[in-house]
Amino acid sequence: MYLQSDTAKLLAAALEVSVYVVPAEPGLTRAELVEVGRQQGLKDGEIGDAIGELERQCSLSARLMLPSNVFVTAGYLSHVEEPDLRNHAAFDAVVHELNELVRDVGAANARLDRVILVDRAAARSIARHDVEVAIAVLVLSGQLVEKDGTVRFASGGVRPVPSVVKEQGTLVRYHKPLKVRVLPTVRDVVARRGDGRPKTAEPFDTFADQLQYLGYGQFRLWWNRVVAELRRTDPSASPLAALVLAAALVEGVLTFVVKHARKRGFAVFGSADYEKDPRTWNISDLVASAARGGDTSILDVRSKLRTEMLIQTRHRIHAGRMLSEFAQGVPDLRPEEARAGKETAELVVRRVLDWLEKYPART
Repeated sequence: MYLQSDTAKLLAAALEVSVYVVPAEPGLTRAELVEVGRQQGLKDGEIGDAIGELERQCSLSARLMLPSNVFVTAGYLSHVEEPDLRNHAAFDAVVHELNELVRDVGAANARLDRVILVDRAAARSIARHDVEVAIAVLVLSGQLVEKDGTVRFASGGVRPVPSVVKEQGTLVRYHKPLKVRVLPTVRDVVARRGDGRPKTAEPFDTFADQLQYLGYGQFRLWWNRVVAELRRTDPSASPLAALVLAAALVEGVLTFVVKHARKRGFAVFGSADYEKDPRTWNISDLVASAARGGDTSILDVRSKLRTEMLIQTRHRIHAGRMLSEFAQGVPDLRPEEARAGKETAELVVRRVLDWLEKYPART
């Protein structure tokens, strides 16, 4: 498998690692690959290009998966991978059980239910997960065939157990440092399939999914547009634009939870002012209200102060405020102020998501 870009190689490593993380359902969806890339500090454009490069070489289904020939070496313990995610005892146990079956019923009839194979290995104090990994890798490497939940040798009869072959053969080493880099990320992304957490750790994208539950699904396009603009804005080149967009997301996320908070009868956003037309609300009042309500508040003291700093800096777009607050001339914006503004927006959105996890909205 030949990949040109470093990003594609990184995502390919994530696909490879997925076999060791979730052997029963290996591979990653396109959305999961995007999340892996983002958690690794990559940008959406380069992630998309890399996925396109992978799609030209991977098997395409619900999840992208590397071609089986990538796993041929992993199926043989004489090929040493560094790091090595294989439990060698699990590989021996799988081959041993099938060897015993071949001796009992012959090669043509030697088929064993996967679950039984795992149970028998587990009875020998080998972790079930490691046995599942061994089966998956041996299937991908072409040594085993799995069909309808049963496993058999791809061809032939009794064969040496993998560790014996390793001891008798010449060791070949493969250094795969990217596997170490992406392993924690892949574990996190795969865990999100069933642990109830949002599918993405990125707060802006996660909140877009919440809009429908809050009754504002029709504003998803607006939200995603502002998020996209902010991501494309270089704080060093356009600090004011970055601050304005960051503040717009703060104002938006707090505006969209007002109705839900009031419906629940919380003190947060409990002011009668929020019975008025939303065009009368302003960002400063929204932030102050989000910090009220005791246990039901959204913002704590730290996040409130950071948000107020963002608002104060953003106010430089108002000429009247500048005349009032900076009569001798307004100091130039620094890129670090813009970067801090974006971080503050992420913080506020994450605080809202934490609050919605505690007080979920379903409309």
